[in-house]
Amino acid sequence: MKNYQKKSVKLLTIMALSLSTFAFTSINSSAAAKKVSYKSTSLKYFREVKPGLNTIVYSKPSLKSEKMTKIPANSGVVVTGQTSKGFSKIRYQFGYAYVKTANLMTTTKNTGTKYARNIHQKYHYDLPLNAGSGFARTFYAKYTTTYKYIPAVKNFWHLTSSPDQTSEAEYDAKKGLYVGDMEDGYLSLAIKYPVNTKKSWVGPYGNKTKVISKKNTVKTTAGTFKNVVSVKNGKTVSYFAPNKGLIQVKENNKTVLKLIK
Repeated sequence: MKNYQKKSVKLLTIMALSLSTFAFTSINSSAAAKKVSYKSTSLKYFREVKPGLNTIVYSKPSLKSEKMTKIPANSGVVVTGQTSKGFSKIRYQFGYAYVKTANLMTTTKNTGTKYARNIHQKYHYDLPLNAGSGFARTFYAKYTTTYKYIPAVKNFWHLTSSPDQTSEAEYDAKKGLYVGDMEDGYLSLAIKYPVNTKKSWVGPYGNKTKVISKKNTVKTTAGTFKNVVSVKNGKTVSYFAPNKGLIQVKENNKTVLKLIK
């Protein structure tokens, strides 16, 4: 009887160890499965606007058609791949428009440190100023290839913010990180490469833009981020973490957006 009890205890111990090993392996496997590789938006249809040119957006592929807007310096557009009469068809706001093909140029990807969002990840942000307003304080940013309701809108970040949802595009090129609201129809240079605190450029909204630090450490509930680049545009300072993207925004030294997950 004693030998039987000893064997039973030994067997149960072996089974417990086996189950523990299995559980530990499963946890590690799950953690490994959650780890995603980094990738930014493809540059296949992105074009930089050539500097020093008067680049106008037209409603049709003709100089006689309606002029929609003039594209500022340090901007980029997204083409459809279609051309007509020396014009390139572009994705403009929530539809299409045209610019002279000669005013555009292809670009290569950024091979240095990446500051664009990872399209394989879903970002969770907090809007502190929405506290007590009745609007949702948090929202998600998710990369979307096609907006089913509007075919012209492709390859963008859908931000489920409140009170207004927005759509943004990002392209990480050799010259810098281009960012733009889909409603604008073009993208502006948010970070100029190589990152340099001594030079400024014309950035989003036509404002003077400048890197004020490239060695910040920023802590949020999403983690501690080192070597964060902070960029000042007007009264707004945006914080970009390497291989993560936008993690915080401040206006007049008040936090208006921060990454929480």
